[in-house]
Parts: sequence; structure tokens; C-alpha cells
Amino acid sequence: MDNADYDEQKPDIKASEGSKPVNIKIDKVIKYLFSSEKQALIRLVNGALGESYDPDTTELIELNTEFIHHRTASDVPETDPFDLDRIIADMMFSLNGVTYHIEFQTKADQTIAIRIIGYGTEYALSKLRNKDVRGGVVFELPVPVLIQIDKDEGLADKIPALIKLSGRTETLKFDITVIKLWTYDVDKLVTRGFYLLLPFILSRHRKRKNTGSGVHALISDIHKIEKAITELYKSGKIFSNLRSDLYAATDSIVRNINARYYGNNLEIDRELKKMETTRALFASEIEAKGVAKGEAKGEAELTKIIKLHLEKKTPKEISKEVGISSKKVTDFLKKSGLMELGQ
Repeated sequence: MDNADYDEQKPDIKASEGSKPVNIKIDKVIKYLFSSEKQALIRLVNGALGESYDPDTTELIELNTEFIHHRTASDVPETDPFDLDRIIADMMFSLNGVTYHIEFQTKADQTIAIRIIGYGTEYALSKLRNKDVRGGVVFELPVPVLIQIDKDEGLADKIPALIKLSGRTETLKFDITVIKLWTYDVDKLVTRGFYLLLPFILSRHRKRKNTGSGVHALISDIHKIEKAITELYKSGKIFSNLRSDLYAATDSIVRNINARYYGNNLEIDRELKKMETTRALFASEIEAKGVAKGEAKGEAELTKIIKLHLEKKTPKEISKEVGISSKKVTDFLKKSGLMELGQ
């Protein structure tokens, strides 16, 4: 991710206490949240690209996004005969063997298409290293999605790019799907299945003035996001870990905005403390339920199911590890209140 004006020194998602300035790296928040629950990430891909992956049965594998670029003596001064460059993309993963690349951008950048192709090229090179390619090379790039945070009226829904050899007429089309985050509100994000993006719509409040109306608009969005997270959880569309992680991401982004743009406004801080209390109570509740159910049954099998569920495993994955059917796993989680707690 480039042009992120959240970027400061500290990569930790946890916000500092009191009225001290809060420094976070937005790319760390993205990777923290997007790794929280595979079902939510799959729904985002389905909504953005019109795919039809089953969130519960699709195999998702997170891929390395840090590529080492080796430079030789011909590229650098003789005093530094060998060096390494790091190229880091925001998020790459595979769904049933198909590779996807999600890139975030705050401010508009004309070179984004070239950079996304560059990230894809590095991925393709990493797949081909140490392979015998004398018989031919299939240069396979990930399917790209750009999430644009700040408003850019000139940005299309798809960024068209063409790849061609110099002096040749043949071209290869390479379209980049764009999610224009500034055009979404909370309800629209929920409808499209973009649950992972809920905290990031708060970024628009960086552009508003530090006035009473600006403060109230920010607090209103905090309430809407908190309500949406609760309703998604109660309806079974997200699970316990993602609910907690969405709260944490929202908290970190709001604290950063409050410190940098609203002078650590006390009214905003009070709203965050209310949300913090809700999150802490929820974490204690889910842990207590899991332990109590496992001990009450007195069976190692049930305790293991609870443990794997809290580790974000799907019923299908749990059934393989425990050795019982997915239906039995699902039934147990529902009866114990762990899958649809609150209904």
C-alpha cells in the first residue's frame, strides 16, 4: 500500500492509551483484519469479482507478499557489490488454487496499474524460480483488485491495462477491478458482503474539519459500524474472532484520526471507551462459554471442537481433524451458542 497518510512509526494495531498521539501503519491493520476470517475474505472476492466460492468449503491459502529482488554488481556501485531490494504487496492468497492480489491505495496514483502488474510479476517470478523453464514459460499473474480509499472522480470501475511487446501489435488485456470505498456507506458494504472494509470508511473523516458537526458525523459512523458488526454476528454472517477484530481495527483507526485531526476530542474518546467495554465483555463471554461447555461434557472431543472453532477453523476443517461429520460439528456449535451466539 502506498500514499497511506496513516503511516508513522509503530506497526502495532493496538492504540495507545489516554490522549497520547496514536501511530499505526494502515498496511498492518489491513493484513491483521484480512487474515481474521477466511469466510469474510471469500465473500469480498465474490462481491468484487462476481465469483461464486462457497465460504465454508473453499480452500484459502495466504501467500507471501514480500518479494526479494536480487541486484548484482552491474546494478550497484562497486563498494556495494550485492544488495537486496524488498517489494511488498498488500495481500495475496489463493482460493481453490486461483491466486488473487488485493491492493489498497489512499490517494490517487497514475502509476498504480504498473505497480500492480509489477507485484504480479514478482509473484510469477517467485513461482518459476528453481524450475527448469527451457521448455517454455507460463507467466501467470494473480487476479487483481484495487481498493481506493480517498475520492478520485476520474477513477473507473476497472482500470484497463494492455501488455504488449515493443514493435508488435498483439496485446494482452489486464483489467484491474476497483472498489471505490468513498462511494460506500455502512449498509452498502454489508449488502455487497464487504464486511472487512467497514472500519476503513472512517478514513473519510480525515478530510472533515474539527468542528462540532465533524465530531458528531464521526461518532455517528462509529455507531453505525458497531451496530452492523453486532447484527452480522447475530445473524451468523461473521464469527467471534472477526467481530472482535473489526472492533479492534475500528478502534485503532478512530484513535489515529482523533489524535491527528480532532485534537484528541473527549467526546470521541468516550465513544471508543464504550466500544472497548463491549469488546472486552464479549471476549470474556465467548471464552467462558467455550470452557464451560467443554468441561460440562467431559469429553476431549468436544473440547477440541471448541478450541478449533476459536482458532477460526470451519466446520469442514474441524470435522477432518476431529474425525466426525461436518453436520455434527455444526450442530454442536449451534447448540453450544458458539456459532450463532445471541440468536
